[in-house]
Amino acid sequence: MYNSKFFVRMFVVICFFSSFAQADEQTELKTLLKNNTYAIKFDNGSLNGPGADLILELAENTQFVALGEEHNNFDIPGITTALFEALHKRYGYQYFMTEQDPVMMELLSNSPARGDLEKISALAKAYPMGLTFISDQELKMLADLGRISTADHDVIWGCDQGSGVTHTLDQLLVELEDQQAIAAVGEFRELAAQQETVRDYSSGHFMYDAELKDLVHLKAKVNAGKGTHAAWLMDVLVNSSRIFDFYKNGNKNILPGYYENNRFREQHLKDLCLAKYRAIEPSNPLPKALMKFGSWHIYEGLSPTRIHTIGDFFSNVAQFNNQKFLSVHFSSRPQEPEKNMQHLGFIWPFIQDLPADEFAVVDLRAFREYPNRILIENTQGEEWGKTYKESYRRLVYGYDLIFFVGNTKAATFEIVPGK
Repeated sequence: MYNSKFFVRMFVVICFFSSFAQADEQTELKTLLKNNTYAIKFDNGSLNGPGADLILELAENTQFVALGEEHNNFDIPGITTALFEALHKRYGYQYFMTEQDPVMMELLSNSPARGDLEKISALAKAYPMGLTFISDQELKMLADLGRISTADHDVIWGCDQGSGVTHTLDQLLVELEDQQAIAAVGEFRELAAQQETVRDYSSGHFMYDAELKDLVHLKAKVNAGKGTHAAWLMDVLVNSSRIFDFYKNGNKNILPGYYENNRFREQHLKDLCLAKYRAIEPSNPLPKALMKFGSWHIYEGLSPTRIHTIGDFFSNVAQFNNQKFLSVHFSSRPQEPEKNMQHLGFIWPFIQDLPADEFAVVDLRAFREYPNRILIENTQGEEWGKTYKESYRRLVYGYDLIFFVGNTKAATFEIVPGK
């Protein structure tokens, strides 16, 4: 029979070897990170270096390359343009799906605005609430993509709810012939325009404040024929209002709330992009597109909101077409990163040892062969692992690459100032 001293000795031995095992795992994890990190440079509008070579190598035989971004970053729009141009030249990419207002992206994809930064800027000034993201760098990117693509169809597919109303109602007025419908839309537009003269989200905005029932009532008055562009414009308005209603419910702890906001919105994103895809497919059986959305919209599998994303959906479209899907998660280092663990979350262990002023690409595929136990070991200890275990795994299996944007800064807003 074993005595208490035996158990004490055994406990000491186990702890001794466990500490070595954990140290070895830490060393191996850091070695794995080092061996799968590739320098990349963004100079004079082009991407160069081993990281750029890796991205373009993996993009061969892909139908979609998807970028999960940090919104309103200074560098990401320029990097997106450089990548789109390279994909266009090498693999015939022509289209761009993005988290932007669908009606404005139609206007930007066609004459006279397509490829013309001056005309795009004029539209953005005329409709301050029209674009979802409106930084100087974003506007230039949208102009550049319209210039680079040689497609006859809409180049830029806006896949988001609308925050603005007046630009959509103006397009609707062009479509209508019935005088009663025109009067109803004009009256509604007048109300919206009063609140959309400047870009200001700080105290709500017209779409946020509008009652869903009023837009549903307007849709009934318009009574556009099924499948017409006018019907699509009204659907954009009604669906956008519904998305904001779910969000407002969440703020008040009313169901359906935040989850339904995420679920319905993600479906809205998919429907908008799929409609553009289907319009092109008869003439081009395999349209290739670069995607740029907030990072939570691109995860393959479930996103952090436990929703199947637009990225997940189009990864399946690519697989159905015997093509590949490549996903890239942008990440940058904020000031005093050690104080922002909550913000950086599960990405931090991958990037904490990277030089803060350098750009780099980390190949996450190499981490998938590791046991999940290894994936949560890190220098922050067990409490960190308990907090981020699930999201850490989700990153490794939900993205192929991390693009670390070092020494970056916030976007600028000189063309259209706003809050």
